[in-house]
Amino acid sequence: MGGYGSGRWGSRKPKAEHMKRLNLVRLRRDGALRSGAASTIGWSCGGEETSSIGIVAAGDALRLIYRARNGDGSWFAVDEMVRFLVTKPAFGGERFWFACPGCGRRCRVLFGGVRFRCRRCHGLRYSSQSETRADRASRGMWKVVRRLDPRTDFNELPSKPKGMHWRTYERLAERYAAYDKQWAIEAMRRFGIGL
Repeated sequence: MGGYGSGRWGSRKPKAEHMKRLNLVRLRRDGALRSGAASTIGWSCGGEETSSIGIVAAGDALRLIYRARNGDGSWFAVDEMVRFLVTKPAFGGERFWFACPGCGRRCRVLFGGVRFRCRRCHGLRYSSQSETRADRASRGMWKVVRRLDPRTDFNELPSKPKGMHWRTYERLAERYAAYDKQWAIEAMRRFGIGL
């Protein structure tokens, strides 16, 4: 029969964290949405640039210019327009969205494969969607530890940092203890101890 984690619905799906991404919030902050603005975004692996994309803003759309590989390994040029929409939230301001070229859904991030599409079009999952309860508890403990001591490399509860109120520290320590208990329960369940 299957081993640990077999049969989990997200186990074989590609992960969103491992894909190239175009984040509309970052593009807007960098001024890339102003009509006529041209910019380039590059991705690297191990300090060496692996790919890049040219972006030209044209009214309410972005023109994406890049090269991609076919299944047979040959390169082809992609020149695609991606519209973006603006909505007005109830309390004022503006919120910008991509209109996914594949399905038309509003999204804030487009993920790159052969084409830049939304997470659903690519069938992507986030790593947290395939975590076990023990993984979630461990991640929760790590978040508490990093809040108390950002430089630590250990997943043990550090002492109260200088300047933090005792009430805040005690609340974080209680949260850490709850995650630690959940992790221990899941570990015992996995190894069949005390059940």
